[in-house]
Amino acid sequence: MKRISKISYLLVVILLINVVAISGCKNENINNKNNDKSIRDIEINENDAKAIGISNTEITNISNLDEHDTTTKIEKNSNISNLDEHDTTTKIENNSNFYISDIWLGYEELDKNKNIISKSQTFLDLTLSPGELSSISFNYKEYVDSIKITSYGYETEDKVIVVNLKKDYVKIKNNEQQIENSKSYEILNISDIHKENESNGINKYIVKVKNSSQKNLGNITLKIGELKNGEYISVSHISAYNVLKASQETKIDIPTSRDTDKLKIIGYSYDDIKEKANIDIDLKSHRAKINK
Repeated sequence: MKRISKISYLLVVILLINVVAISGCKNENINNKNNDKSIRDIEINENDAKAIGISNTEITNISNLDEHDTTTKIEKNSNISNLDEHDTTTKIENNSNFYISDIWLGYEELDKNKNIISKSQTFLDLTLSPGELSSISFNYKEYVDSIKITSYGYETEDKVIVVNLKKDYVKIKNNEQQIENSKSYEILNISDIHKENESNGINKYIVKVKNSSQKNLGNITLKIGELKNGEYISVSHISAYNVLKASQETKIDIPTSRDTDKLKIIGYSYDDIKEKANIDIDLKSHRAKINK
């Protein structure tokens, strides 16, 4: 009788182990499926968050640029230099080991007496990989003598970062917008960019775009990065003003200035007509923002 009890006990233990193992496998499969669309949950401390090097934190003598040079101040840890004088632009660099997107700079517009006339923001619709640089420009009001950058912000993976340079603090929070891995949404086949012609200082390029899905897509817009000497100098958005049916192809013209020596398609967006959603894809970070 005791022997039968021992055998029964062993059978129960074996059954329990098998149930736990099967449950573990199921959970692992579910997690793998979720990870196909999820983005990384990364940890960023305050030092890591100070990811942007700014070459020119102050642009001075704007009201008298014809007679004076622009003062350049280099942000710590930035190796950027040789900013063009007499210009309301600065250059930024991604000094981190992760990508940064949806970049903005906050700045003050000052008069000759250093009084603040207004506070503004300028935005860069571009993802910068580690070590990449881009120009960023500023609009300023009349009577402004100088511009001083006081803060900046960006997104990366599941985080939204704000760095206040004036008060020396960093704010890190989770991104509440719906962001997914873009792999399953990358349904446009895009050809290489070909130069068509040049006239009146404008270069014209052509790219072919094909809808590789079985859906009808509307409001297709390509995001084009314009580069000079390996640095981004401009970002433009070129739209195809027609619905692209399943497996249909279209040509899109891309006009650029002579200053551009290279073009990159860095992202695109489209309306998924069936799902009533706008899909905004970043081809550098391979993430997609879903707007319904």
